[in-house]
Amino acid sequence: MVDKAPRVNNDTGMSDDNHIPHPLWTVKFSFRQILSGHLASLLSEALEDVAVSVLLHNLESADGDNWTVTLTTMGKPDTGEILCRILLVGEAENISDLIDKNGIIAETLPEKDWLQHVHDNFPPIKIGSFFVYGSYYTGALPPGFIPLQIDAATAFGSGEHETTRGCIQALEQLKGKNAFKNALDMGCGSGILAIALTKLWPALKVTAIDIDPESVVVTKRHAEMNGVSDKIQAQAGDGYRAPLVAVNAPYDIVAANILANPLIEMAADLAAVLKPGGYAVLSGLLSRQKPEVVAAHEKLGLQLVRAEEIGDWQALVLQKPIR
Repeated sequence: MVDKAPRVNNDTGMSDDNHIPHPLWTVKFSFRQILSGHLASLLSEALEDVAVSVLLHNLESADGDNWTVTLTTMGKPDTGEILCRILLVGEAENISDLIDKNGIIAETLPEKDWLQHVHDNFPPIKIGSFFVYGSYYTGALPPGFIPLQIDAATAFGSGEHETTRGCIQALEQLKGKNAFKNALDMGCGSGILAIALTKLWPALKVTAIDIDPESVVVTKRHAEMNGVSDKIQAQAGDGYRAPLVAVNAPYDIVAANILANPLIEMAADLAAVLKPGGYAVLSGLLSRQKPEVVAAHEKLGLQLVRAEEIGDWQALVLQKPIR
């Protein structure tokens, strides 16, 4: 995923000078054409299995979008496999000369102060009324903002990417109009949305599910850091088949920041656990994928209420009618 944070050790077992030896490499690319958001997203999906971090950045050239792709790998990367995956994307998009082996630059990350590295690459950010920051941050919390502490970890969701920001902004739009009591965060990653939900609706109980057990560990850690452990139940499982989903259903609100295809495939499962009158906030889809995602949910009776667009990405708000 595009704002998946690097696998930085967040435990306190570090030397006095915060020098943490590591086996991490960085991989950068010199493409033969300017990357659109669509193409950058396809490359991210193709490369995420060979990296612990895929970072997309939009340089926004005078001619429009100009995306870069940077990988962090655990150990020396297999540039042959990386090139093969990129070429497959190029072939699918009818771009035969997207890159060659000379366009892949891999090098070890220097031994350095990793707390400073995390601080530099994941600075505090403001999303709507939230101030999202890591435990490394020692500055003042800005008045009037809701503090939300998220560390760089092995799970998706540091708040940097448009999909996460779109979700949080969509959730904030629902605040004040609804008294939600029971929520589901499907594909919780770092737990950022589950925690945001509890801060927007203090009486809310959240079920947080992810197929990756490491994400559940990270979600629980972040829930504790934010003082909301008693409000979040997290479990690893295969989407809506996770036992806890049925135990705690139905839900007033479901948040799912994943990808377009899984959103489409799980539409019926979402509709089944959503209360009449309840809302679903969906993200992880590109603007061009919006019609398919909306159609998959509308045929199940859900209605599109609003769409948040940030760059090439969409966050959708849908409601299940009261029959």
